[in-house]
Amino acid sequence: MNSTMSEEPDALSVVNQLRDLAADPLNRRAIVQDQGCLPGLILFLDHPSPPVVHSALLALRYLAECRANREKMKGELGMMLSLQNVIQK
Repeated sequence: MNSTMSEEPDALSVVNQLRDLAADPLNRRAIVQDQGCLPGLILFLDHPSPPVVHSALLALRYLAECRANREKMKGELGMMLSLQNVIQK
């Protein structure tokens, strides 16, 4: 059984890389414009591992600090629903 996608360290290292990129204000617009980054972060909000979810939330918070990103983020499929789920957990 060698499916690296479901193993936790991989999810955590991927989301941590995104978080570190998002921490730099110069990257924030590009990340949100990218086709895969935002949907990927939203998927991480539903991850069973709390550290993964925490890192994804941090990344999203960094991205939202860029005012130009907020509308697109709010309109992204699954974003508001996944945030509600995190709040309820």
